[in-house]
Amino acid sequence: PAIDGQLIFLCGGDKELYDKCIPFLEVMGKKQVFLGEVGAGAKMKLVVNMVMSSMLTSLSEGIALAKASQLTVEDLLDVIANGASANPMFALKGPLMAQANFAPAFPLKHAQKDMRLAVQLGDDVGLSMPVAAAVNERLKEAKRQGHGDLDFSAVHKNFE
Repeated sequence: PAIDGQLIFLCGGDKELYDKCIPFLEVMGKKQVFLGEVGAGAKMKLVVNMVMSSMLTSLSEGIALAKASQLTVEDLLDVIANGASANPMFALKGPLMAQANFAPAFPLKHAQKDMRLAVQLGDDVGLSMPVAAAVNERLKEAKRQGHGDLDFSAVHKNFE
């Protein structure tokens, strides 16, 4: 992503220093966001990765339900792509999951670590995170099955 200028920088710390760095960040990324104090960027990364893993786990469950109901994955992905739940991640990962292609872009073991940390962050701020906790368990199960080095979409193997 850096070579293509597609990174998203989640920044925290000294605002004046951040402002000085913006021209460099613009070369390497498509977006930079100043989030406040040191550590805010790391928290945002956990929240975003939590949402992303939750979405992908839900898609995995939907694919399994479609197959078990004698519906095609292709039809499911087409309906999703043309409805309110259309999103770039489903468009990219859905067909790969249907082909059982789990070549790593974001290893499952890292997704699970971020999910665990997001659940902990929820505990730290007094927020119950039942969906994130359930997704964390699915990711842990996939890791136990030996899929940690595959893409995080390999959570789908739980549903096969």
